[in-house]
Amino acid sequence: MRRLIASIEAEREKMRTTWSQIEEEQQATSDDLARLKLDTEEWCRSERSKIENEWKRLDRLRERMSILPGASREILEINCSGELLFLPKRVLSHIEGSYLNHMFSDAYIQSVPRDDEGRYFLDFNPICFGIIVDWLRQLEDKPDMAVPRVPESQQLNMDLLAEALNLRQFVCGNCIKLEHSTSLKVRGNTVEATHAGWQLISAEHPLKMSGNSFFEVRILKNPDPTTDRLAVGLCGHIPTGAEVHSVRIKDAFLYNSNIGLIGDVIDANNCQEKIQFVDGMTLGIRHDIQTRMTHFYVNRASIGSCALRDDALERMPVLYPVFALHAAGQKIEVDFSLSGPLASRRMKP
Repeated sequence: MRRLIASIEAEREKMRTTWSQIEEEQQATSDDLARLKLDTEEWCRSERSKIENEWKRLDRLRERMSILPGASREILEINCSGELLFLPKRVLSHIEGSYLNHMFSDAYIQSVPRDDEGRYFLDFNPICFGIIVDWLRQLEDKPDMAVPRVPESQQLNMDLLAEALNLRQFVCGNCIKLEHSTSLKVRGNTVEATHAGWQLISAEHPLKMSGNSFFEVRILKNPDPTTDRLAVGLCGHIPTGAEVHSVRIKDAFLYNSNIGLIGDVIDANNCQEKIQFVDGMTLGIRHDIQTRMTHFYVNRASIGSCALRDDALERMPVLYPVFALHAAGQKIEVDFSLSGPLASRRMKP
């Protein structure tokens, strides 16, 4: 019995010793965690301070490199290729992020060249730059003033200038023209024919002329693809009057289903003919600005290309996408957001 009691006491002593060790280790761990927490909080405060200082530095840099709202009332006298223009400096805040805004900021304005009379000299197209300046001046009174329509003869120059200056407002996306004189039903970029007979509608804007362009048409519904006609192509102007009831109009060329490429401006083409436009099919058109060639794709496979006559190229400085439906119930959807076809393989006959 005494040995049993002694054994029990020995085990109790072991337990007390073990528990004491656990408490010591727990205290040491708690002390380590508290110290680690303090170190972490101190590191976070230090890093937060660094980040805040960096944000302040970036804000100061942004203020120097950009013209922000509330800028000075200075009037910039600009000699644009011989054309004298006056631009309130503060209106450049409406195009923050553009190179034109940065150009006249405190960081870069000393680098802008000047003419003999001390005026800022810009070697830009004066007509296009004048359109930009007039629009900026109008924004002072009407902040929601829409971007003005650019004359067709200056569209290429404006595209190049807007891209060079990173003027996103003048590089707008395209869409189907909402105001038209046809019986077509337009919802967004979806067009539906409600009556028989040719009805032709254009896009709101011409293709951009500063680089290659591509758009794609999906045939949502074509009741009788063996006889019904659909046509898609390009035109040197927005069709008006009797032109909206025909596909054979001046300065235009279209791919007409079941027939092929038609138009009075085509010099040469190798497009596959007599393709039926069935439900679900896509027809893509890509314009190459370097060669002035137009390439056609069905279901994103090439079906050929065409070149225009020299006299037509001179008359057609811009090209509007045009879409013609012939039978009631036909329905198409246009996608202007694509940069090009995903495939360029030759379509099998």
